[in-house]
Amino acid sequence: MNTEETNKSSMATTDLSPEIKYMHIEDLKTSFIGKTSEYINTMLNTVLDDPVLLRVAIRRCRLDCAEAERRINKLKEDNKEYVPKNEYVALQQTYDELVKASEQLKQNFRNAKVEYNALKEALEYLIKDRDKYFTLCETYRATLTPRPKWERCASIIEGGIERWNELAIGKTSNELVDILLNEIIGGNDIYNNVVNFIGLGLDPKIPKFLQTTSNIRNRHFMQRDVSLLIEDIWKQKLEYDFEQKSTTASKQNIKISLVDFVHIYFQRRFPDDELLQLEWGYNLVAGCRRFKSSSEISNFWSVLLGQVSILYHKYS
Repeated sequence: MNTEETNKSSMATTDLSPEIKYMHIEDLKTSFIGKTSEYINTMLNTVLDDPVLLRVAIRRCRLDCAEAERRINKLKEDNKEYVPKNEYVALQQTYDELVKASEQLKQNFRNAKVEYNALKEALEYLIKDRDKYFTLCETYRATLTPRPKWERCASIIEGGIERWNELAIGKTSNELVDILLNEIIGGNDIYNNVVNFIGLGLDPKIPKFLQTTSNIRNRHFMQRDVSLLIEDIWKQKLEYDFEQKSTTASKQNIKISLVDFVHIYFQRRFPDDELLQLEWGYNLVAGCRRFKSSSEISNFWSVLLGQVSILYHKYS
């Protein structure tokens, strides 16, 4: 009985081997799961009535599964350090960008290093200059006389400390002496560089000795010239007032103003030359403006403008 079953099994195996070998070839190519499933189904359909052949088929399937699992594990082990292509491409692109950024940073570092070295050399040069000038300054401070307090000159300069600061900025001591002398004699005044004075017109509000529409020559009076002229005007004014008191009309005690008398003064001094009268009048006004630091000229100018009564001058 056993011999017959064995023979039948051998015959069945011999008869089924070609069929099992070539069936479902296309399905075996698709995937391992499909191949195994089809293979098992085929074996079950073929040997369903033969227990021996069924056991052989199951053993064969187990061996194939074990082999497939071994191969899968081997593939996993061999490829565990690999990444998918899309990830590799993305990583490669990121790497290239980082390489470019690194090169740019290296270049920037080299440029910064060159600039740093240049600045370091410049700083060392400046430190040497600073030490040299500091030593020189200390030497001068110990050996040279101190600078005068030029700010004290502002009290005698027209415009005060603000104008003195404008004149003195960036000047040496010798230049400041020249500026001070020019201020005293009027050399720094704007009227000193004027060739001709522009006539003020014929308006009745303008003093008579200044009424003209012509340009008047600048004679560049010095302070001494203005002082002598003012002294003579005061002298003539006193004589004129005394003469007026001696006449009958003067008993009304009417006194002429200094502005009107200056016009009379120039008419008396230059009776036949109206242009010369105007020249001296305009130069007198310009001189009073330039030399207001003089108390004598300042008092005369204040009385002439009507800011101070003539009695103040007489009292002074």
